[in-house]
Amino acid sequence: SAGEAPIAMRRHASDYFDPASKRAKANKNMRYRALGDQLVSVLGLGTWQFGSAGAEDYWGLEFTDELAIELVRTARESGITYFDTAEDYAKGNSEEQLGRAVSAMSPALKSGVVIGSKILPNHCGDVREHCKATCARLGVECIDLYMVHWPIDQNSMAHFAGGHTASGGRDYASTGAVSEAPPSQKAFQELMQLQSEGLIKHIGVSNFGVTQLKEALETGVKIAVNQLCYNLIWRAIEYEILPFCEQNGIAVFAYSPLMQGLLTGRWETTDEVPSYRARNRLFSGARDKSRHGEKGQEELLMRTMARLREIACEEGIPLTDLALAWPLCNRCVSTVIAGATKPKQLENNIKAVCLEISPELLAKLNDATDELKLAMGPNADPWQGVHEDGKDDGRIR
Repeated sequence: SAGEAPIAMRRHASDYFDPASKRAKANKNMRYRALGDQLVSVLGLGTWQFGSAGAEDYWGLEFTDELAIELVRTARESGITYFDTAEDYAKGNSEEQLGRAVSAMSPALKSGVVIGSKILPNHCGDVREHCKATCARLGVECIDLYMVHWPIDQNSMAHFAGGHTASGGRDYASTGAVSEAPPSQKAFQELMQLQSEGLIKHIGVSNFGVTQLKEALETGVKIAVNQLCYNLIWRAIEYEILPFCEQNGIAVFAYSPLMQGLLTGRWETTDEVPSYRARNRLFSGARDKSRHGEKGQEELLMRTMARLREIACEEGIPLTDLALAWPLCNRCVSTVIAGATKPKQLENNIKAVCLEISPELLAKLNDATDELKLAMGPNADPWQGVHEDGKDDGRIR
């Protein structure tokens, strides 16, 4: 195995098979894991794409209320309970559209819904104001899971102070100047106060490394969830973060299980990959929209992808299905968050996470990606790292 000893992988002994609401027409194969007194489905619906305004946006489409309502209803009827959003997605429009879609559900379906949202580190100087604004946009009095989106420091905040595209979306190639960061300790104390008042059920973080988790835990906060990028070709959190989360009872929610479409296997050469999908550290830092400054691992990435396609062919299982099911083989991962823009995609995702991966197949998949894991190392930030001049602006520490 590459690098540090791999995390032992198996299905959770704590899987639940009863839906959060017995009145919901839940998929009998959907599994659930406990988040306090709530049950969270092992597949969550990511709603970054909700609220998209048109072709100029990152997702390249106008995401209508009708489509959002259809997706959310289909997800809930299929047994999905967890819906993931953030105040930054479409400048709050994702939260608003998700709120309208949930409100359109029947009471039976609505009763099992668990919503997670995130506050920008830039806004952590006034957690109360932004938490209340999120609740208002979602149309709820209490948010089930409220996460700090990135660590509360100037480096993380600079990304959200960068430029915008013509349509108002983020220009991911740029960062902005940040004079100072809000006190992290004060922000977590304010989160705990809001929790005690009943505005937040569970406090979480996203993209936090071990040092940042330790600093947060020193405030006395109970961190329920750490949401991180984790997939077959992005395994950096296995080095240190996953073991720490397991030791401290922090559930891991895995985002980008398909690495923004790479693990669909649709692109056989790096030049075919759209610029916004090729801005992460797997690719050369010379590419358009990239800001990490590293050389990347493009040749090794394509060799790894070719091997994964071979395994999928040998097993007679679509690579997308293997990629969605793989993170859940790790006992530290509670939920995989995947977006969808069509009901059919959502149905395929649900089918995929119900796939049982044998120990033999799991070993094959791990072996196929070990070399890439070792080459990329323990920096869990997909988009920022060590530049050629030695500057390290990775945000997950």
